[in-house]
Formats: sequence, C-alpha cells, structure tokens
Amino acid sequence: MESTVLDPEDFRAQYEKWVQFVAANHHGQNNRVNEEPAFTPLQKPLAEARVALLTSAGVHLSDQEPFHTATIAGDATYRVIPNDVDFSAVRFAHTHYDTSSAEQDLNVVLPITRLAELVERGRVGAASPIHIGMMGFNPDPSAIADTTGPAVAAALTDADVDVAIFAPG
Repeated sequence: MESTVLDPEDFRAQYEKWVQFVAANHHGQNNRVNEEPAFTPLQKPLAEARVALLTSAGVHLSDQEPFHTATIAGDATYRVIPNDVDFSAVRFAHTHYDTSSAEQDLNVVLPITRLAELVERGRVGAASPIHIGMMGFNPDPSAIADTTGPAVAAALTDADVDVAIFAPG
C-alpha cells in the first residue's frame, strides 16, 4: 500500500478552504494564530510522568451542568472528570459530532481505560486524579485562549500533571 505525503502548499490550501467554510457557516468565527508554537519538553521519562486526558467531545458527569449546545457561540467552559469515574455517570453534550460511539465506549473520546493499561504496564508513571471535558464547538476561541485554557492549566498543575493528552471528539 502506498502512503501519500501531503505537500505543505496543499495542506495550506485545505486549511484555507476550511477557514472559509467555518466563516461562511458559523456566526462569531474568529481565527487566532499562534505566533510561535507552544512546546514544553518533557522533564522526565513518560514512565515516571503523571498523565491527564483532555477531550473536546462534550464529556460531563450526570450531576454536572451539560455544555450549552443551543447557542451559536459554543461553550468555552470545562468539566473536571475524576480518574475513577463511574462510566455510567458520564454524559455527552455536543451537536457537532455523532456521540453514539462515545456513548457506547467512553474510551473513544476519553481513553481512561487505555491510560490505566499504560500505567499498569509501566509505560506511564501514573494517571492524573482528574481529567478535563470540554465542548469543541467554539467558533471564537478567545475565551478558551484567554480564560479557560489558563484555568485548565492551573487545575492540572494543582494535580501535579506532567503530561496532558488531548483526545478530540
């Protein structure tokens, strides 16, 4: 089987096409561009690191307020999901993807069981006591960048997290 390598210019053209699509279909769209990539090198081996999961799949617990899906502005808030979560208490509030697979198996969008297996095998030092659920539909990412992102970073720092893995919905 042949692999396809995407030319950077083709990739840029596809991205621009997506930006135009979003601008035409979503009210309040605001593209923000990182001036330079954010990267923090891992300070210890992964086998010694505490890992948290983040998902944009609208994951929340039954006793938490669902994400607002009836707004054209999206929902920039987040929910804390404990590592020892009872999967039967997990709910999904999102209208921009089919949640049926996630409803059958949370690991599709928040791979807590897979993380536990990696910890058990010694590939990861520990699972964070908390993980983060968000809703990915946010046409204007300003609130995520300016408010939610720093709050999530603080919560994960407080939980002594070394690595955060993003699992989109």
